[in-house]
Amino acid sequence: MKPSAPTIKGLIKIHKPQHPITPVVNWRNAPAYKLAGLFTCEIKWLAPLPNTHNISNITDLMNKLKDTPTLPHYGLASHDIANLTRTSQ
Repeated sequence: MKPSAPTIKGLIKIHKPQHPITPVVNWRNAPAYKLAGLFTCEIKWLAPLPNTHNISNITDLMNKLKDTPTLPHYGLASHDIANLTRTSQ
């Protein structure tokens, strides 16, 4: 194993106005990457948690919502992360 600093590249979102850039970091060569994987396996083994709130696609979502009781005035909302930059205060 030859650890090195993580690398970063930018992906341009050409489908959005003003074409913002999304940073993507490759952590696979970072020194703690394999250690984090070992800790993840240990935690999953010690405290297995069900993934009850995860969905794999829209069909899975529709099947889970099909039997969910709702009132007539309830609605669905979808959230999208618009900006991950920190602002100074």
